Amino acid sequence: MTLGYKGVRFPGPLGTGPGNTLPGTPGWRIPGPLSFKQVDLSKNATKSTKTLAMPPPTQGSSSIIRAKAVDWKLAPKTPQPEDVIQGELANCPVAAILAAMAHTSAGRTRIDNMITEFSGGAVKTTFTADILKTLSAKTKDDPDYKPPVNEITSQRYFSVKLGGKEYEVSDVFYVQYSDGNDVHMIYMQSKNEALWPCVIEKAYASLIGSYQELDDDQKHKVDEFWPALTGGKLQGFAVDEKTDLNKIIDTAKAAKTVPTIGASRDDAKDVLDHHGFAILGVNGGKIEMYDPHGEKKTVTPEVFKKNFQRMYFGNPGA
Repeated sequence: MTLGYKGVRFPGPLGTGPGNTLPGTPGWRIPGPLSFKQVDLSKNATKSTKTLAMPPPTQGSSSIIRAKAVDWKLAPKTPQPEDVIQGELANCPVAAILAAMAHTSAGRTRIDNMITEFSGGAVKTTFTADILKTLSAKTKDDPDYKPPVNEITSQRYFSVKLGGKEYEVSDVFYVQYSDGNDVHMIYMQSKNEALWPCVIEKAYASLIGSYQELDDDQKHKVDEFWPALTGGKLQGFAVDEKTDLNKIIDTAKAAKTVPTIGASRDDAKDVLDHHGFAILGVNGGKIEMYDPHGEKKTVTPEVFKKNFQRMYFGNPGA
């Protein structure tokens, strides 16, 4: 399941503001059709087995958790905001940022440059004794319980660029089974069966040590996520009763080319409170947004001003 209405947390304490400059007119190139870089390992003369460690899951999830190699494509078509569905982690900044990136040409280029897929070789995903103990405890209530194995062999892995470094992760993910053999991701999900958001989230969990660590919204905030994911500088401004509506509208209009997100207030009434949204633009005088729980929403600038506490934006890096 996804986090409930009161359980969703955006960045926790927002920290210091990153500035008050409105996005300027970007000079980005318009990329051609995206195709994630792919390397066919089966054509290599010398083949070796790739061994990758699985990042530990969260401890508090009540869902039945198993691990499985997932055969989804990185993107059935060009990445889009609807590819991104926040799972059980309190990391809606990550989901909102990825959705905002997928909404812009420069953001999609950044996503495309972040991931390289390697396929056609033997990839072993290994699990520590602590992970196996956690998986065993979580799945014993499953009528189809099977003891977890200490490694899963598949044929794909991914190299992901985060914060100037590259992290390798396999195509094995923590899942929940229902409706036969359909795959239901525990963490980052996608109704379009697009794997790229899940791969990036898993790489970030590997970067900081575990999915449990990534669930700590008091420690890991938008100020950290933005440069690591976008490769660019975070900008933004606080929204309060004194904020000029034209500033909000201009920033929302620029979201068609500049990745932009909004953080709702703790006491928001018209949108999900204490939550992150990707800003998509302005249409018919209303601000269009994507809630990473999987739905689009439109509000007037006045309603936005009343319900949001901050807007973040910035040009992606290479």
